[in-house]
Amino acid sequence: MTPHDERLSISEVAERTGLSAHTLRYYERAGLMLAPIHRESSTHRAYSVRDVTWIIFLTRLRSTALPIAQVREYADLARRGEDTTPDRLELLQRHRIAVVAQLADMQASLAAIDHKISLYLRKDHRMKNITLGADSPLEVGRLGLGCMGMSAFYSGAGTDDAASIRTIHRAIDLGVTLFDTAEIYGPYVNEELLGRALAGRRDDVVIATKFGTIQHRTDGSRGLDGSPENVRLSVLGSLARLGTDHIDLYYQHRMDPGVPIEDTVGALAELISEGLIGHYGLSEAAPDTIRRAHAVHPVTALQTEYSLWSREPETELLPLVRELGIGFVPYSPLGRGFLTGAIRSLDQLDEGDFRRDNPRFAGANLAANIRIVEQVDAVATELDATPAQVALAWLLAQGSDIAPIPGTKRVDRLEENVAADALVLSETQLATLSAIDAPVGDRYADMTPLNR
Repeated sequence: MTPHDERLSISEVAERTGLSAHTLRYYERAGLMLAPIHRESSTHRAYSVRDVTWIIFLTRLRSTALPIAQVREYADLARRGEDTTPDRLELLQRHRIAVVAQLADMQASLAAIDHKISLYLRKDHRMKNITLGADSPLEVGRLGLGCMGMSAFYSGAGTDDAASIRTIHRAIDLGVTLFDTAEIYGPYVNEELLGRALAGRRDDVVIATKFGTIQHRTDGSRGLDGSPENVRLSVLGSLARLGTDHIDLYYQHRMDPGVPIEDTVGALAELISEGLIGHYGLSEAAPDTIRRAHAVHPVTALQTEYSLWSREPETELLPLVRELGIGFVPYSPLGRGFLTGAIRSLDQLDEGDFRRDNPRFAGANLAANIRIVEQVDAVATELDATPAQVALAWLLAQGSDIAPIPGTKRVDRLEENVAADALVLSETQLATLSAIDAPVGDRYADMTPLNR
C-alpha cells in the first residue's frame, strides 16, 4: 500500500490535526468534505491522506474567520472540479484582503494590550536604587518624595495631614526611601509631620532635611546663617522634631555669604563624627563653593532645581558634581507642578500659594510656557503615559547619579510618579524633549540667594 492509499481511523486523524472527533464528524455532516468518508463498517470511518490534507486546509480557513457559509461554498466549488478554479481563486483573494485588514486590526489591538500591560507593570513597579556620592556614598531609591507641599507654600498645604501620612506610608511600600524636608517648611511643622509618619519605620528610609535659613542664634527669624553655632542648634531642633537620633543627609539650604563655607562644612564634619548626621549636602550652591566644601569633607549630594522646565545645571553643575563624584538631587522636577499639565491659570492656585508670585506663572509668561506642557503631552500620548511621568522619565534618563524628589500629598499622584521609574523613552522621544525651548521668566522673583 502506498502512503497515498493509507487509511486512518478518526482517532488517528484527530491526533494528526489536533481536532476532536466531534469536529471531524461535524465537517462531514456540514458538507465540507471533498468526498464522502470511506467507511469500513457502519461505524468505522477510514480517512485517506487526501481527506486529512483537505481537513487541515479547511481548519486553516476557519482559523482566519472565513464564515462557515463561504467555507461550504469553497468546498462545493472544489467538488465540482477544475472548471471552478477561477471562482475559488476569487473567493480566496477576497478573503485574503479581509485577513490582511484583520491582521492590521489585531496589531493595533496587540499594541493597546501591550500599553495596558505596561501600565499595570508601572503601577506595581518596585523602585530601583542608586548611590549618591562616591567618597561618602548613600544608597537611595531612584525617585524620592519631596514633602514640602504637605505643609507649606503650595495650595492645600497643611489641610490634611492624615492624607499626607498615608502618602508617605504608600511611598515606603513602593520602594521610595529618600524623604526630603526642611526646618523652614512651615516652619518646623513639615519635619514634625514626617517624624510622625515615620514612627516605627525609621530603619526603612533615608531622611534628608535642611538648615541655614532660620537664625537660631538670635530670635529664630528667617535669614541666612551658616555659622557653626547655628549648624549645631539647627540639627538638634531637627532631630527632636523628626523623632530620630540621626539625620541621614543634612543640607545647607542656602549659602551664607557672611560665613566661609569651610567653617560651615567643618561644623558638619563634626556632626558626622558624632553620629548626629550621616552625610551632608549643599543646595543651590555655586561651583566654586562646591569645590571648596568638597575639599574640607566630601559632599554627598547637591540639591538644585532641575527639570525640562529648568535646565541650567547642565552647563556647569552637572559636569562638576560628576567630576567630584557628588550625587545630584533635582528638586521641583515637575516644574512646581506645571509639567503635569494641570495648571493653566492662576485661578487654580490658593491666594497663599507662592507660585502666584513666581515669574514663570505670571501673566503672559504662563501662557507662553504652556507650549512646553503641550510638547511633553504629545510624547505622553505616544506612550499612554502622563506628562508628569514623561517629564520624570526624561530626568531619570540624564544619568544614574540623579535622584529627583517630586512632591505630592496624594497617594494617586505618588503612584503615578513612581511609575515613571519603569517608563523608557526612545532616543527620538528623548531628543524631542531635550529640544524644547527654555521657559519664559526667572525661577524665583528674587534670584540673589541662588548660585552662591
